[in-house]
Amino acid sequence: MARINLPIEHAERTLLLMSRLQRWAATSVQANQLSGELSLRQLTMLYAIQRGISSPGLLARRLMVTPAVITGMLDRLERQGYVRREPEPGDRRRLRMVLTEAGLAVSEHVRKALTGELAAQLASASPAELKELGRALELMERALGALEQRAPSSPDEGLKDEEVRPTRRRLLPAASSGRKKS
Repeated sequence: MARINLPIEHAERTLLLMSRLQRWAATSVQANQLSGELSLRQLTMLYAIQRGISSPGLLARRLMVTPAVITGMLDRLERQGYVRREPEPGDRRRLRMVLTEAGLAVSEHVRKALTGELAAQLASASPAELKELGRALELMERALGALEQRAPSSPDEGLKDEEVRPTRRRLLPAASSGRKKS
């Protein structure tokens, strides 16, 4: 019976560790001001663009915000010189987002700083522990790959911009002028 529960225990522990890692990274970026004037959401957008999610619609799905929020964020990032809009090579009516040198530089700076901090903590591990960690990470990559394959639809793949619709505003009744209609 304990053998059956072992994968569940490891899965729960893995999820908790991933959550802690994400919290640590976010806190470290903010506390050390690694991203300069960029917010965490803007930095996340830069990472998504760097990893190939270049259409505004897909960015909205990835960040779980409305396309209007993405437009505002992209406008700010473009004014700050971190991204630029370019016509999509296959369809000039569509735009894709591309990191500028400044956008790539700030993304790489944050990635290297976080990786360096984590590597420093792992430096005290023995070669056997590091080999075991490597095997565990390979197992996680395979498991996540299988889960992504089974997912009904990934927010990053297979979506077209037209599948991402802006949310409609609910129209409120016009304010009463105080007079009754007769």
